Amino acid sequence: MSATIKSKSGQRAVIEIIREFRYPTEFDPPQIPQTFEATGTTIGATGGSTSSFPVTPTTPTAFETRNTGVTLEVEPVVGPDSYTIDLNLVPQVVEFEGFINYGSPIQTTSTNPLTGITTTNVITPNVINQPIFSTRKVTTSVSVFDGSTVVLGGLIREDVQKVEDKIPIIGDIPIIGRLFRSSVDQHLKRNLVIFVSARLINPAGELVRADDEKEEVIETIAAPDLGPLELPLMSK
Repeated sequence: MSATIKSKSGQRAVIEIIREFRYPTEFDPPQIPQTFEATGTTIGATGGSTSSFPVTPTTPTAFETRNTGVTLEVEPVVGPDSYTIDLNLVPQVVEFEGFINYGSPIQTTSTNPLTGITTTNVITPNVINQPIFSTRKVTTSVSVFDGSTVVLGGLIREDVQKVEDKIPIIGDIPIIGRLFRSSVDQHLKRNLVIFVSARLINPAGELVRADDEKEEVIETIAAPDLGPLELPLMSK
């Protein structure tokens, strides 16, 4: 994938290939009534009774947006010789890893008056999921000549997956099945390489040193003039 951007000397330019990820950051706690009237009471086999009452779960009230994907910040500065270019480069890769539940279920206990058995009931699971992101970032500064290309690497990520393989039916046999099963760790490595080419242009958008570009000239060789072509005639 390639992209072209234009920027003034000393002004930052940004290229983003991202996806917006919106997630809650603030929550209202669950609302559990302190006093309530039993509704829908039922008599169980052991003589106990159960009641239901309204519970308001945890509700998000504020949100934030995080960009996931690839972002490249470039700040070019033209040198005093009008030939070199100082580049401040900041490539960054942000990836979504999953959620972690920071909430805990809200429970209540009840005791059966006939049997004396105490049971625990979950009123609400009170799930508070928060996302996890991984970030790979490089900050560097280089000086290049007009028309040169910079290669950025090192944004490497390695994932380890556990792969299990077995022979059907035989691999499920206790003890003996271990001989027909295998478990290995598969390493998946990904490396992001970015190429940045810097060119000087004038206010009209034309290359400053367009005359320095050497164009390949293909020379054609004219075919020799062989004159009129005579074909011999054969008589019977």
